[in-house]
Amino acid sequence: MKLEFMHLQGFTKDDPINPVGALPVGSLEQHGPHLPLGTDSIIAEEIAREVSRIEGLTLLPTVHYGCSFEHGSLPHISVKDTHFMDFIEDIISSTPRIGMKGVVIINGHGGNSHLLTAVARRVNFTVGRPRVIVVNLPSAPIFKEYGDLHAGNVETSIMMYLRPDLIRLDKIPKVTKFSSFTFNILTSEMGGDDGVVSSCEMKPDTNLGKRAFQEMVELALGAVRDLKTIINSS
Repeated sequence: MKLEFMHLQGFTKDDPINPVGALPVGSLEQHGPHLPLGTDSIIAEEIAREVSRIEGLTLLPTVHYGCSFEHGSLPHISVKDTHFMDFIEDIISSTPRIGMKGVVIINGHGGNSHLLTAVARRVNFTVGRPRVIVVNLPSAPIFKEYGDLHAGNVETSIMMYLRPDLIRLDKIPKVTKFSSFTFNILTSEMGGDDGVVSSCEMKPDTNLGKRAFQEMVELALGAVRDLKTIINSS
């Protein structure tokens, strides 16, 4: 029987849960003068919530802190990469105690991506339970299409679609520029413009946000279905 979607915090010790869980992971970092510090976490949580609703997954509480050193002295709260990896691994490794066989990590922050991939490899190739798959939302094609690395048209449009009440519309930059070395050698502070790392003229809109949201949901759904196939065949 397919279990109804429910947030893990609402379960009692005796309630049966879906053996596949969704773990949203984000960050607490600057997103220009117009978006909230929690943008990555908000987007990841909403994607995870929608995917959990569609697939009947168990939604785990969001991890709001990530690795954001790439923002230099611009506002952010970050944890050391090794601490972050160990923390996420501890969470994942604990899930079999509540009956989980698989976890899809839905990550909204690019700076977490390679670290979460390493965590998934640790668990999948050593312990083997639960099975883990990572969905990096910033890898969605729409980001490349709009030249948006951080706080540009795509992220701003998604927030317009999801949480318009949190956007400072009067502070959206009109034009931004950034160095090709940003997020590789240079921080967003050194290589970006007003904390925004985007190459397109800023023209965010709700329709673009809806399209981006749906594209991310499809990306995550594909990973969830792959994970279920692996779990069911093992």
